[in-house]
Amino acid sequence: MNQPFAIRNSKSEIGGVNIQMIISGVGGQGVLLVTRIFSDFALREGYPVIGSEDHGMSQRGGSVITYLKIGQFNSPLVKKGNADLLLSLEKNEAYKTLHFLKPATTDQQGGIGFINASDARFMKEEIRNYLQERGIETHIFWADRIAREMGSIQSTNIALIGFASAHPRFPFPYEKLRQSIGRVTPPKFRELSLKIFDRGFSEGGRLIKL
Repeated sequence: MNQPFAIRNSKSEIGGVNIQMIISGVGGQGVLLVTRIFSDFALREGYPVIGSEDHGMSQRGGSVITYLKIGQFNSPLVKKGNADLLLSLEKNEAYKTLHFLKPATTDQQGGIGFINASDARFMKEEIRNYLQERGIETHIFWADRIAREMGSIQSTNIALIGFASAHPRFPFPYEKLRQSIGRVTPPKFRELSLKIFDRGFSEGGRLIKL
């Protein structure tokens, strides 16, 4: 089921920011919470936000995808080869959404994918080569492990956001994104969610090699 949404701040005077994102996973992994976190950040900063949710049988573990655009856009869907960022909470869903990432050109750097998976080499060699040839970065992180170790497996999504935040080209400031997590996360989970975010960020700083 495809559900478009738009959140716009009519008072925004901020220009020059245009980010297209894909967030993918399966039902129960908190894909929609990730979307709300980035939307909260954008609204607080005065950026327009527009997007669409595609979550079919999400309550039964089916695919969940959200398309999120921050900046001056008119349509909610992200086209193939246009996404700046991909956050995928499940490796099979990553395979389904990698094609959204934009290739590098002489005028722009390629998109970046952050994928939750236990095996850093899970991706088929031909796919890795295909992405590398097009200047598309992928970073694989076992976010499930971090969330489980810290006592909240349902916070895999927060761990992955923290990891992604350590990348030099990730366009969301760490501290402001942390504030958005604090606002969006339910109060009883807030303190632990922030700790998991910090742990993911620390792991990203250690593991992301450019």
